[in-house]
Parts: sequence; C-alpha cells; structure tokens
Amino acid sequence: MELLSEYCIALGKVFIISGPTASGKSDFALKRALEKNGVIINADSLQVYKSLEILTAQPAPQACLEIPHRLYGFLDPSQHFSVGKWLSLAHQEIENALENNKLPFIVGGTGLYLKTLMEGLSPIPPISPDIRKMIKDDQTQNYEELKKVDPVLASRISPQDCQRTQRALEVFHGTEKPLSFWQQQKPCPPPYNFHVHILIPPKDELEKRMTSRLESMVKCGLVEEIKDLLTRPLSTNAKKAIGFYEFAGYVNGTCTFEEAFKLTLLHTRQYAKRQMTWFRHQFKNI
Repeated sequence: MELLSEYCIALGKVFIISGPTASGKSDFALKRALEKNGVIINADSLQVYKSLEILTAQPAPQACLEIPHRLYGFLDPSQHFSVGKWLSLAHQEIENALENNKLPFIVGGTGLYLKTLMEGLSPIPPISPDIRKMIKDDQTQNYEELKKVDPVLASRISPQDCQRTQRALEVFHGTEKPLSFWQQQKPCPPPYNFHVHILIPPKDELEKRMTSRLESMVKCGLVEEIKDLLTRPLSTNAKKAIGFYEFAGYVNGTCTFEEAFKLTLLHTRQYAKRQMTWFRHQFKNI
C-alpha cells in the first residue's frame, strides 16, 4: 500500500470524492484517506465558514483528529468568498499534501468548485474590493444594468441570482470587459491526474440519510447555532445554507418546528436532485 501511495504521489494523483448532499462523502473519504495516508480538502462552498459547523454538516472533530482536514470552517460567515479564492487555496493544499508525501482527497458537492479544479479557471484579472463596494444593493437594478453591459451572460442566469449578477458587474467595471468575454478565454488545466468517485445512493436510502442527518443536526444544537447566526452579519452566500431560513422562521415564531423540519427536508431533496442532474451531465458514466 505504501509503494502504491508513493507511485500515486509521483503521478500527481488527486482523488475527487463527490455526490449529492447526505450521500456519505465525508465518511467514505475518511476511510479512503486512512487507507492511503491522505489529506482531506474541502470542496463545499458553505463548509468553508466557521460558526456554521452544524448547519453545513462539517466533519466531526474526531474525524479531524484522525486525518488532516483542510479548508473547513476557516472563514468568517460575513466574508465574501469566490470560486477563484477557493481554487487558489485548494491548489496550495494539494501541493502541500504532495510535497509531504500525502494523497490529496478533494471532498464536496459544489459542482462549480470541482469543474474549475479539473478544467481550470478563465484568466480574469483581480478585481479591486473598491469596485465591489460600488455595486448597488438592488438586484432588480443590477440585473437591468447587466442586460445592457453583458447581455450574453444575463441571458444565462436568473434575474434573482444576486451573487452571479454582482460578480458579473464587478468584473465589467473592474476590467472594462464583460464576464462573458473572460469566460471564453481558454483556461489552463492544472497538472494533476484526477481520479473521480461519485457516490449516488439509491433514492430511498438517500431520503433516509437526509432525515437521519437532519435529526442528528437538531440533537447537536442546530437551533442554538442558528439563534447565534441571527445575531451577527452574514454574507449572501452563508445565508444560502439549507436550513438557515427555514429554522430562522421557527426561531422568529413564523412557523412551527415541524414545519421548519419538513421544509428543510424538502429543500434538501430538491438540492440533491439538482446535484445529481449536474453529476450525470458532467460524468456520463455514472
């Protein structure tokens, strides 16, 4: 096994373990990483945030003692985060793992992160934080502006997608070229040998796992964690964690606990369905 791991490291082999939410990625990755002297690197856009450990189902402290876990719970939930920032950090962690003769395991279900890791990212110049401050906090107005300055991209995103609209305007004002222009520039793929494993449990098993995980999250203090989050500033991205708005309604008295629980499960199922559609589109053999 040791010789096999050394051979994989020499090849720059990087394992990607993904699948829909609640499919068992973390447990599966932990087992494989223990077998192969690995390092687990997060590829979930919400598990990067601290103070959302329960809400985003981050790995248990015991798992982090058994195997190094990187890029989990390091970012304040008020902070803006992008795929470009994640990609830069992920590359650093992959290189650190390989240099220390450990196999990198990229684990998470954020499709955009995985796609950019495997294919590279369009070479968009850095955007000044001052540009971001100039963008108005008015999605309707922002989207109307986007239709004028970048109609190609506007036609591809929802008028309600605040995050992508804002990013597109930032790029336009920061580079004087539309984001759709930069996306057409050929990215440089990274020099790694990717080995992809997608977990797709049977539908009834996945349903049971979702329910069981949510029950466990509640027992571990989900409601208390959300009460704390409601007292602090949160980024738009952090608020996207499934269960935040649902249980915030329970905390604020606008719905019952049972209603919040059922709605969270419903939105989790819908998210898993979208993930599986993406995986089947990207990886034809699953």
